[in-house]
Amino acid sequence: MTESLQDSIPSGLAKKLRAILANGETVEVQLKGVWKEVLVCTDRRVLILKSGFMTGQLFGSNVFQVPYSNVSGVDVKFHLLTGYFELSTGGMQNTAKSYWAQSANANPAKSPNCVALNSRSQAARFRLACSAIMERVAQLHRPAAPAQPLALPTQDNPADAIERLWKLRTDGAISQEEYEAMKQRVVTG
Repeated sequence: MTESLQDSIPSGLAKKLRAILANGETVEVQLKGVWKEVLVCTDRRVLILKSGFMTGQLFGSNVFQVPYSNVSGVDVKFHLLTGYFELSTGGMQNTAKSYWAQSANANPAKSPNCVALNSRSQAARFRLACSAIMERVAQLHRPAAPAQPLALPTQDNPADAIERLWKLRTDGAISQEEYEAMKQRVVTG
């Protein structure tokens, strides 16, 4: 990604985030919403942290966290001036939200799986985060690489062998690195 997806976040939420990160867990995306609300994507999970009166957390904070394997979708809904980011998971009923709503179930700032937005540039950055999240989810659903190293296709014609290797690569059976290594062995004999 060309644009950095690392915002500075309120100190209380930064402290809370540090406390809940596991050893070795790295933050890849950290975006601040309108109020004291933050979307965080680590190498293991997606988190939405909230604190403060405007998010319905008068005394304390709330952390909504989901492993990538449980993410069913992410979306940014933005209208003329306002909108919200929404994280969808199994068992979480998503309902239409409005930035201006007063009720907790219709206001994205108060909904645990949403982050309120109030600018087009903010919405664009959250859309980049959506792409990053869905790419991570897609990686989990790709077929796993075989446990045994794949043998090179045995054929007299190197071009046919490379074509078969490319098919394995595009089908997700082997990684780009495995493809390159096997192709090099075919070429060098």
